[in-house]
Amino acid sequence: MSTSRHPVDPPLSPEAISPAQRAVLERVLDMIVPPLPARGLPGASQVGVLARLLGEGRGALPQTLRELDQLEARASADQGCGLHELPLPALQALVDAARAADPAFMQPLALEAVTCYYQDERVLAAIGVEPRPPYPQGYQVIGGDLALLAPVRRRGPIWRQV
Repeated sequence: MSTSRHPVDPPLSPEAISPAQRAVLERVLDMIVPPLPARGLPGASQVGVLARLLGEGRGALPQTLRELDQLEARASADQGCGLHELPLPALQALVDAARAADPAFMQPLALEAVTCYYQDERVLAAIGVEPRPPYPQGYQVIGGDLALLAPVRRRGPIWRQV
């Protein structure tokens, strides 16, 4: 019996994103998770999100680039300038308007940003989590009161049998 293996797609090259898109992406990432220098916390632009978008998170990159292009077109039409020239409040207003029209706007980017953010050693140390892999040492799991699940168990299955 043979097992078929699926080839892993290679990471995208850094040229997949233009310098202008990269600059705007960094501003938007820092809007998602702003840096807090007083606490030693980086912003989302400093935790490897772009590398993730070019590597294992490359599925989110095409949509992210389309959304950045949409913001660029809106800035040009409304403000008469590019996104990189907008002051932060105006950029925030553009993103807020786009999210109001489409709540899924920049959702994949936000997911990639927080995924990278909470894997960064500086962030883990700041929130009191030892920056190490969970295996082989594991982490202490606080026990819960499983009696709280009694109403769910009494309800029984809620799915359709096929």
